[in-house]
Amino acid sequence: MAKSQNVMDLRKILTLAGLAVVLLFAGACSQRMVPIATRPAGSRDGKYDTAPPAGGISKKLEQIAGSVLRLNVIAFYETYTFPEKSGVTLWQFKTQQAENKESVRSVSSESVLGTATVIYAADNRAVLLTCAHVVYFPDTLVTYYPDSLGIVRRIAVKIKQKNFVAGLDDPQVEILAADTENDIALLGAHLSLNEQVQVMPVPLGKSSELLWGTFVYVMGLPNGEKMVESGIVSKPDGVRDTYFVTNAIFNRGMSGGPVFALRDGSSGLEWVGMAKSAPATTVFYLQPSVDKKIIYSKSEPYKGDALINKKKMINYGITCSVSMQEIIRFVQSIGSELGKKGFDIQQFFYHSPE
Repeated sequence: MAKSQNVMDLRKILTLAGLAVVLLFAGACSQRMVPIATRPAGSRDGKYDTAPPAGGISKKLEQIAGSVLRLNVIAFYETYTFPEKSGVTLWQFKTQQAENKESVRSVSSESVLGTATVIYAADNRAVLLTCAHVVYFPDTLVTYYPDSLGIVRRIAVKIKQKNFVAGLDDPQVEILAADTENDIALLGAHLSLNEQVQVMPVPLGKSSELLWGTFVYVMGLPNGEKMVESGIVSKPDGVRDTYFVTNAIFNRGMSGGPVFALRDGSSGLEWVGMAKSAPATTVFYLQPSVDKKIIYSKSEPYKGDALINKKKMINYGITCSVSMQEIIRFVQSIGSELGKKGFDIQQFFYHSPE
């Protein structure tokens, strides 16, 4: 019996020792996991966030959408095409010495879609922010014969331009000022007596404080459809005060779309810039010159003339945006000019209620 009792006591000791080892191992594992724990949700560090908010910001984005409008610009050109033998020069055209020369005259139009954001609305007037390249069409386009020095082949002269902002009672707007170098433009609109227009309801942020990996929202109207896109920021060294780059998907019509970042969660949404462009590759291709009277079949060899055409293919996933600092600098630089037109730039953009 004594021997059996000793065996049982030994088993108890080994069992307790084994349990102690297991608890010690578990404690050691729990201690090793502590350092890799992420920053607690809801903590505030005063920096822009690198991830979307857990609760989302759908209501805020819906409110923002009321300030983001579709911009459509149409320019009309009168074009003169001269045969090479006419020997017309640009100087002769400007001095009206080419009027009696043989030429083919036509009228054509070019149109561009973009995005405009309301930054001011008072006294039956509104001011909208967009990209300069959306509203800028050159007054004159000149094409020369390649093998004849100074001999003009074609001259296109802009005869009219119309800028329309959908959603306004009077959709036609004027260009108040433009900075073509930094791609910024301000448009002026006339509001009807009881027309309600919402100024962008988001405070201005500091794009200089954006970091690698900062999460952003971009709102615009690609192909005329109001949409919101998201991405993360990349910041090339040395240009952070002028523009920044994100991987948001850019499509035609997004130019002028506002860019937002979150500072410490959904309640800290700030306006940090404006999407302006994406890199593109120019592709040249042959296009049949088909007369309307000729029926062209893809199953038969084409025997007519072929024309060289070109189009730009967007490199998706690289979106360049103008920084908010650059936008503010531009507005301040033309403050006196806008003042002569009756605008007070101190009333531009969103002002938090006291």
